[in-house]
Parts: sequence; structure tokens; C-alpha cells
Amino acid sequence: MSFWAKRTIFATAVAAAAMLGGPKLALADDYPDRPLQLVVPFPPGGASDVVARIIGGELESRLGKPVIVMNRPGGGTTIAAKEVARAAPDGYTLFFSSNSTFTLPAAVKESVPYDAAKDFEPLGQVGKITLALVTYKDNPIRDLAALVAEAKANPDKLSLASFGAATVSHFAGELFKSSTGIKMVHLPYKGSAPAMNDLIGKHIQYHVDTVIAIKPQLDAGTVRVLAVFSAKRTPFLPDVPTLAELGYPGIDFSSWGAVVAPKGLPPAVRDKLTAALEDTINNPSVVERFSKVGFEPGFARYSDWASAVNKETAEMRQIAQAAGIKED
Repeated sequence: MSFWAKRTIFATAVAAAAMLGGPKLALADDYPDRPLQLVVPFPPGGASDVVARIIGGELESRLGKPVIVMNRPGGGTTIAAKEVARAAPDGYTLFFSSNSTFTLPAAVKESVPYDAAKDFEPLGQVGKITLALVTYKDNPIRDLAALVAEAKANPDKLSLASFGAATVSHFAGELFKSSTGIKMVHLPYKGSAPAMNDLIGKHIQYHVDTVIAIKPQLDAGTVRVLAVFSAKRTPFLPDVPTLAELGYPGIDFSSWGAVVAPKGLPPAVRDKLTAALEDTINNPSVVERFSKVGFEPGFARYSDWASAVNKETAEMRQIAQAAGIKED
């Protein structure tokens, strides 16, 4: 083959490669050119749904295209997570969820239909909802020290409710019991509302719930909050001490939320989404809107998503195995 023939073949191959590379470059330059969907694995109306709709609306204004919130509850959030994990990694499918999706299922289930550490591209953690230990208003056991003393003197006499088996509420309660060395009877409910109703009615003695659910009852004077599970006091309950302040250091457990996408996003698309999300979470007007629903915003990029997910999953698995937590 002559030199000129080889040169012609080489030039043709380069041109073809450039044509193949064109759409990928256009994707990064022109993204987004159509509506996005933000999948939420919870039903409409709850705190997570409200937060997702605030985020979606703000991303829409920054990206210049509609961001449609899609509620896909079921399977303890795993149904939606599976669908997102298998979606095209083109930046048009986003997912807002929490440790209820990313770390807890693998800690209690024999199999999960996705690998949270490998199947998602993190755009950033966006904040958290604080958990708290609460009792009814006129409980004669009035503080945490008295509760621990009573539980140690009478193991399994007192009840501690959660808003569902294997939920963050359940895990927080078991972490509290193991940290204090006490035994209490776990009572799982099908949601926060029925548990709170039974607490107010004095059918149960103690309950772990979110500040979002507790605050209205606290304002109404029907409950008393003993402690929060966060490392620092929450601005929504500034007078309530942390468990660490009360002598149990190292406890920092909350329902944290993150926005992710299917693994394999083009870097330029990922960077554009992350920048828009960071700007959203740090916007003062957004912070004010979050505060109305009890969500504590705080943007953080993940330097190593897989390690963070695997580390927390291992920690949750230890709690689950020690307490016998099983999938509901």
C-alpha cells in the first residue's frame, strides 16, 4: 500500500472518530436541552417530598429546563432506587433520597436490587433532619438520667417506639440503647403519626422521631423532648441537649439527604449539576424555606462516595446484628 493510500485511510479514520465524538461533546456543551426528572422514593406531602420540590424548582431556574418531581414510593425506597440505578447516565434522571436508601437496606437485607456504593454518581449531600427522643408531657421520669436509671433497674419494662422496623428511627433507638447499656421493648409503628398519637395517649412511653414530627406536638404542650441524636443542638429545638452533652459522646445520627444520578455521568454534566445544586442549597431564600419544614441544609461534596457509603453501611450492619434488626 502506498504512502498516500495509508494517509487517506488514516485521515478517514480520524474524521470518523471526530464525528463519533461530536454528540458527546455536544451533550456537555448543550446540556440540558430537555426536561429533567427528580425521582423521590417517598409519597407526596411528606418532608422529603417538600424538600425535593424546593430543590427541583431551584434547579429548574438555574438549568433553564423543567425539573419534574416523580414520586415513586414502595419497597422501603428500593423500587425507585433500582429504577434510577438502571437509568441512562445522561443527566436527565436525578434521585433525592437518604440513608434510608443508601446505607440502611444493605445493613438488614440479604439482597438489595442495586449497589448504592457503585451504581450512583453523587452530586452532593444537601442536609439532614435531626432525630430526637421524646416522651409524653407528664411522664414522671422527666429526664434522660432518670430514664437510664429506671431502664437499668427494670430491663425491658419501658417501651421505645419507632416509626417503622429497620427505619432511621429504629436504628437510632437501638444505638441509644446500646450506648447507654439499657434494655427497652421496641415497638415498631407504621409511620410517625400513629406512634405519636399513642405516645400522647400514654399507650407507649418513649419514641424516636424527627424534629419535623415532634415540633408541632411540643408547641402544643403534649410532649417533652429529652435529647437529640445530632452532634450539635438543632436550631429547631435549641433548648434540647444532645446525647453527647448528657454523657454519651460519639452519637451523631440523623436522616441525611443527598442528590445522586446514575453512575457514569459525563464529567462536564456532573460538574454543571453539582454547581447548580451547591448554589441552590447555599441560597439564603432556600435556607429560609427549608427551615419551615425542619430541614437543616448543608451542602457537601463527596470526595469518595463509595467509601462513605460502605463505611456507614458497615456501622449500621453492626447495630442491626447486635439488636436483631430485620427487614420489615
